[in-house]
Amino acid sequence: MDLAMKIGAFCRELGDNTLRAMALRDNKEPVYERAEESLKAGQIGPELEADLDLLDEMVRGVTGQGLYPAVTRGFGPLPGYGRETGAQWWTCPRGRCSGRGRVLPDQAPPVCGATGEPLVPGPLPG
Repeated sequence: MDLAMKIGAFCRELGDNTLRAMALRDNKEPVYERAEESLKAGQIGPELEADLDLLDEMVRGVTGQGLYPAVTRGFGPLPGYGRETGAQWWTCPRGRCSGRGRVLPDQAPPVCGATGEPLVPGPLPG
């Protein structure tokens, strides 16, 4: 799984205290705080990924399921068709995470947990 997907999963948790409380109970609060600070500062690299993997391992140990979404297979378009479908995905305005879900008509934009800014519509991730 690429780092953007890991960051996206963590970013969604920033709006809720469940992961923070779990980290506190499991003595991983410094890892959580370091990951949150790195993401908010835009310091995206191997250190952040290592912290996110530690948090995923913690969640897996407590709940039996990981922090990251299950990996799914993707398929490209048939020959002769362009990749652009017209569908849009909520994307992070600063490119820090992978966004969150398909844009629906008349939907209020969700807020990025890392920046506090509204997500913006963009093309579906490829």
